[in-house]
Amino acid sequence: MRTTELVSTTSARPMDAPSPHYWTLDEYHRAIDAGVFGDSRVELLHGEVVEMPPMNEPHIGAVRYLAGLFFARLGWQRTCSQTPIILPGDGEPEPDVAVFELGAPLKPRIDQVQLVIEVAQSTRRRDLGSKLEDYLRDGVRELWIVDLVEQCALVYRDGQLVARHARGAGAMLVAELVPEVTVDLDEVFHAARLTL
Repeated sequence: MRTTELVSTTSARPMDAPSPHYWTLDEYHRAIDAGVFGDSRVELLHGEVVEMPPMNEPHIGAVRYLAGLFFARLGWQRTCSQTPIILPGDGEPEPDVAVFELGAPLKPRIDQVQLVIEVAQSTRRRDLGSKLEDYLRDGVRELWIVDLVEQCALVYRDGQLVARHARGAGAMLVAELVPEVTVDLDEVFHAARLTL
């Protein structure tokens, strides 16, 4: 009788995990046009498609207040809320509020954007981490991050943190390129219905 020896065809070393697909802006736009993402709320950050979580009530209140203020003073021709802007590093974030130059396209490039505002709460880690890095690396002129957790606003200009304003300090925010609008920071937190 003959015996057959079984030979293992698997390697003892662990296999590498597959790397995520890096999306270019063109691929992302084709996928959107083809309906790949359906009704999902996503944005492109440094070549990665990231799902956006639903907003909770404090976030909604802060965004409504800020968007309403900028739309009332500047109109829809210069203001957008939660619509895409183009970053050269294969990014297409959808900031809570953005102000852009008059005549900019519907998806303005970062060099056409005068102010970006992000409200950070459930997305705080991303807003203060990789998304902040993307904005600064790709040349955002001015960025405000309204942090609902720490109840403060961080102001970045030309890639540098220039101010941190705490709630209750009476801070009035004015963007260098958008002097027509003054934001009372305490009113933003009031609109978010946050207690001290």
